[in-house]
Amino acid sequence: MISPLAVQASTSMDPFTFWWQLPGEWVEPPNQRRGGWSGVLRSKWHNRNLYIKRQTHHLCRDWRHPQGWPTLCREHRNLLQLQRLGIGCPAPLFNARSGDSAVLVLEALEGFTALDQLALPCSEARRCLAHALGHTLGRLHRHHLQHGCLYDKHVFVREQAGTWHIALIDLEKMRWRSRRQACAQHDLSQLQRHQHLFDHHDWQRLLDAHAQALSQS
Repeated sequence: MISPLAVQASTSMDPFTFWWQLPGEWVEPPNQRRGGWSGVLRSKWHNRNLYIKRQTHHLCRDWRHPQGWPTLCREHRNLLQLQRLGIGCPAPLFNARSGDSAVLVLEALEGFTALDQLALPCSEARRCLAHALGHTLGRLHRHHLQHGCLYDKHVFVREQAGTWHIALIDLEKMRWRSRRQACAQHDLSQLQRHQHLFDHHDWQRLLDAHAQALSQS
């Protein structure tokens, strides 16, 4: 995490205001809905490539927060949970809220490519990737966690020395469910509908690796 003291040492602003105002480039136009907005910027601080998520009036509710809390705060909690489990995700560097506004700072996934941007003509490479992704998702579901928005653009991958590394992004909707199979059915069917990289044989390799990881104690 980036220490608030480190921010305060380089600016007179409080940390929330600093990250709220730090300039950057919008990844896409901010999403406007329900009287609020949410967006993501690419930025840089002290030679670190960052993504800064900002939002206003984007609240979710659960039994712990009946009055609502920012979805970015929920995503921050989910990122920390995946880190504890050893499941790849962006490193959260800062999170805070001010009223109904919230900011979440993430370290960029250097060297990773979104699954929807990947071209792998080699069938063996695709099947190795399918196995690695299936294993990662099996571990996620083994812990009763459902990603909830598992499109190919939310799966980032990197090949290094013959090994595929997987990172999951956009975890605002991740939640715990009592039935692991329900987590798996939701996420796998969603990913299968939206991915265009894996053929039938690749997908079966993914399912086999998923089933093996899901059954481990």
